[in-house]
Amino acid sequence: MIEAIVLGSLQGMLEWLPVSSEGVVAAVYAFSFDKPLDEAIGFALWLHAGTVPAAVVVLRRDILMLIRDLVSYPRKPSPLLRFCFLATLVSAIVAAPLLLTLGSISTITGAAVMGVVGTFMLITGYLQIRSKPTGYRNIDQIKTPDIVATGVAQGLAVIPGLSRSGMTVVVLVTRRLRIKDALVLSFLLSIPASIGSALFVGINHNLIINLEAIIAALVAFIVGIITIRGLLALSSTIKFGWFVITVGVAMIIGALWGELL
Repeated sequence: MIEAIVLGSLQGMLEWLPVSSEGVVAAVYAFSFDKPLDEAIGFALWLHAGTVPAAVVVLRRDILMLIRDLVSYPRKPSPLLRFCFLATLVSAIVAAPLLLTLGSISTITGAAVMGVVGTFMLITGYLQIRSKPTGYRNIDQIKTPDIVATGVAQGLAVIPGLSRSGMTVVVLVTRRLRIKDALVLSFLLSIPASIGSALFVGINHNLIINLEAIIAALVAFIVGIITIRGLLALSSTIKFGWFVITVGVAMIIGALWGELL
């Protein structure tokens, strides 16, 4: 039971931060229960059953707006609806072949990529502080290249060691989106991605959904709500360049963690 609470808390916090929640939760699960990596990844993916409702609760107004747009103007989607649909489609195309070979993908491979991306973020953040640029684009100004790049980033994040939130936020903030808008878009994209992960677990993993698994998902839900709201509240006070550097440092730490596994 204690392990379930710890795992749920880790998922609830790390799903929204630029650190691989899947990699950390899978590592802790494998160590605590002495289970193989494939089963550990399956349990980590199952915990999205807790973070999906958390994102829905916090972003319910945005989701209702998307539903109204879809019903009222199916042939003229809003920029937000277009972003969510196309980015999810691109990420599914990228992720599908990777998920089929997940057992043979090394955690260290994902950690190495995340370390490179984190280093790039440090350099980018430093240059942004020196030149004092800021994120100025909003959701309505999203372009097709932004959508494709974000979808590819999310699709690649199925590799253990890569952070979904980190990869998507990296793409969006480096393309000059405002920090809060980048976070909202990343959180919205997590919903269909997480549902897809849960379906993948149900089809391809013999995961036993017992009381501990349900409690872990419930804890992930509660902690996830707190974490999302905290990040959105802090986003308006964070300077763009320093935010990018913080993301880079977190990704490098996550990469080092992956290398130590």
